[in-house]
This record gives sequence, C-alpha cells and structure tokens, in this order.
Amino acid sequence: MEKISLKLFEFYNLDAELNGLTNQQTGEKIASGLIQEKLSLVTKYWLTDLGKKVAAEKAAVEELKNDLIKKYGKEDDKGGVSIPMVIDQVDADGAVVYSEPDAEGKTAPKKMINPDYQSFEKEFNNLLQTEKELEYKVFTLDDFEKVETSENYGTFFKLVKVEETKVVPLN
Repeated sequence: MEKISLKLFEFYNLDAELNGLTNQQTGEKIASGLIQEKLSLVTKYWLTDLGKKVAAEKAAVEELKNDLIKKYGKEDDKGGVSIPMVIDQVDADGAVVYSEPDAEGKTAPKKMINPDYQSFEKEFNNLLQTEKELEYKVFTLDDFEKVETSENYGTFFKLVKVEETKVVPLN
C-alpha cells in the first residue's frame, strides 16, 4: 500500500473521476467514471476499494459543509436551511431598497451579495484546502494499458506509478 496527501477538494475530484458525475438538477450522467471502464477484475477491485475510501472522506466533508450551512443559513417555513448567494439590499432601517422606475414605471428590489454566503464560502474553501492522507494500492500504467477513454483523470493520475525507462548508453 502507498500513501499520498491530497487536499479535500481533490477528494471531490477523485470521487468524480472514479465513480462518474451526474447533473444534480437533471439527473443526467455527465461522466461515467474510471470504475465503469473495461478493466481487469483485480484492477477494478482495487479501484472500487479506493472509491469507497474517497467516498467516505467526501461524505465527512459534506457533513461539515452542512454544519456550515446551518451556521450561516436561514431556516425557511418548511424547516429547510439555505444560504442565498444574492439578497435584497436594505437601508439602515431594514427597509428594502428599490431601483429607479424603468420606462414602464416598474421598480425592483436592488440586489447585493449576501455577507453570510461570503462567510460560508470563505470558511468552506479554507476547509477544502486541508490536506488528508489517503492509503491506496499502487497502480501502474500497465493496469490501464487496454483502456481507451476520452476522459481525463488528472487527480487519479497522481496515484499511478510510472516506471522510468533507463537510458542505456550506446558504446
């Protein structure tokens, strides 16, 4: 087994590279993931093992993210908590500030970036920069020799050991 230190945001990347990525709103599959490629059973086993470790770390980060949402968010009438990125601008008395009337005489509330969202984003981004050690079975390029893909597995490539070729001098 080998160990590597990754930043928490890289665990998100690695999870998507291994397990694929789905659009949260539409349910459409964006990428299928390395585990879905045609691989030897042994390689697939170790990738699946790696995927479980990465998913567990991602789940732990998601829990911390939810705690931050509760900390900075506001509860709605249904009990859900969210942090809108943009909110209505208010004056010193707490009244909503409206824009000047347009050509049709219509006004709309002026918008501003939510300071609570900015605080959440700053704290969450700081968390994602935290490094965590990951233990995994070493992969070699030979393990993926027959894989043909149009995907790029940038974070996963950090886990692949590349054998250095030795240059033999000609005498």
